[in-house]
Amino acid sequence: MEQTSGGLVLPDLGRRVAYARDRIGLSQEQMADKLGFRDRQTIQAIEAGHRRVAVEEMIRLISVTGQSLDFFTDPFRLIGEGNFTFRAGQVDEASLQQFQERAGHWIALWRHFAAKSEQTPNPLRFRLAIDEHSSYEDAQAAGEELGKLWRLGDVPSETLRKTVEDHLDLLILDVDMPEAISGAACQLQSGDVILINRQEHRGRRNFDLAHEIFHVLTWQALPPRRVDKTESKGYKDKRIEQLADNFAGSLLMPRALVEHHWEARPEEADVHDWLKAVAKRLRVTPIALKWRLLCLDLLKKADLSDIDDQRLILSSANEIGQREVPAAFSRRFMEKMGWAIDRGELSVRRLASLLEVTIEDLGELFDAHGLTPPFDL
Repeated sequence: MEQTSGGLVLPDLGRRVAYARDRIGLSQEQMADKLGFRDRQTIQAIEAGHRRVAVEEMIRLISVTGQSLDFFTDPFRLIGEGNFTFRAGQVDEASLQQFQERAGHWIALWRHFAAKSEQTPNPLRFRLAIDEHSSYEDAQAAGEELGKLWRLGDVPSETLRKTVEDHLDLLILDVDMPEAISGAACQLQSGDVILINRQEHRGRRNFDLAHEIFHVLTWQALPPRRVDKTESKGYKDKRIEQLADNFAGSLLMPRALVEHHWEARPEEADVHDWLKAVAKRLRVTPIALKWRLLCLDLLKKADLSDIDDQRLILSSANEIGQREVPAAFSRRFMEKMGWAIDRGELSVRRLASLLEVTIEDLGELFDAHGLTPPFDL
């Protein structure tokens, strides 16, 4: 926190003051009165970032709002910004809020040091031509065409992550989440972020990534709910999620690729064994592959009665016991943290605290991403 004769220089202070004021239900005029200002224009100027805050004014601000000094000054927090959507089953609001605050630290860390390293956000945002009037076929076509545009290859899930990071300038993080949450996305002015539960099995992680990409690319036209339930009940919410699933399915399992595998299957092949084998090859779940076959009309609704979903789910469950959990966060993220430590912008102890690991674990995290730790253990 920098202090000058004119007051505190805090880039995010104005937004945080406005957010704190809104939380306690005060108008600008009421806030000005409680802080001892002559008129609301002073508060208006502070919230617009046009006026600095003197130290004694900050003390009164903390007292009036009931917030801590860190609330107003910590650059590694997202306060009053960032739209989140969570792909989850049954999860309580307290768990969601707690995880959102943790994720906010990681995202703010990235944003802060990306700006410090002169990594300016792309002013252009890629958007899908999908809106509330689009059909499921439109969503599938969008996934197909995007896969071709990005040249994802014969195993799209294998190249999707790096392709998305390069083309969309997205930050994608593998993190530990509450068990009921499988993925999340955050929309920010400075750039969008996707978070994936690294404890899920590989096929589920890949599908969740593709699903969240849809939300990132359609956020303006189809704003997702804060909790994107796997079994949405409202018509509009359910339809948005089905559009996202149709897009994800075609992105990861394009028609030509699926048809090739379907036509090459042995006549005597058991459909369960075939689904499991091809799903493993494409790094998706057997259930997702089953529904993709139905969308492509390679399976008929009448065929579904011959498929035991429990056998397919069990194969995914077995994969969980055999899987390799990816290293937390991402190489791209850890490279930026190493950059910050090397330049004295961030202490090792502070980073370990924000990432919720020990200093020894932090060293191992750099190693896991093939990076030399920027400090001695």
